[in-house]
Amino acid sequence: MMDFSEYSLGENDKVIHLETMDDNRAAVIAIAQQTRRTLAIQSYDLDPIIFDNADFIEAVRQIAVNSTRADIKILIEDSRKIVSYGHRIIELSRQLSSFMQIRKINTDLKTLPEAFLIGDETALIYRRQTQRYEGFANFNDRGRCRLLLANFKDSWEKAAQDPELRRLHI
Repeated sequence: MMDFSEYSLGENDKVIHLETMDDNRAAVIAIAQQTRRTLAIQSYDLDPIIFDNADFIEAVRQIAVNSTRADIKILIEDSRKIVSYGHRIIELSRQLSSFMQIRKINTDLKTLPEAFLIGDETALIYRRQTQRYEGFANFNDRGRCRLLLANFKDSWEKAAQDPELRRLHI
């Protein structure tokens, strides 16, 4: 597994090639731990191998509790896997609903061929094919983040709350 301890959000602009799920998980955790206010994630199914681990969940929790202006948005295409798996991000989004939202993309408009995570509109993890682990990370790529966020915001506005992710009160 790669070591990202020498990289700082907003400072290092080196492209780091990712090849395995372990590399992706380590990069996701490193960027989430350094993010202070905004986190945008686009993923087909929020792969539990990468996103359902204690370090990532705690990093996301810290973003929300440490900033009154925290804004965490997750855009997915298929919620069945995270619901059936019992993904910890669902409960966290319920607890932090003022700061964190998960929406399901409107599949009539588009599918999600790519996956990415953007921290504080600066740091990026990008995979061209959402179902593959090959991609790259860059802790200081504001230009590419700006372009991806423009498309993300458009998809976000057209996306909807997924009833599968809501808590049923009985």
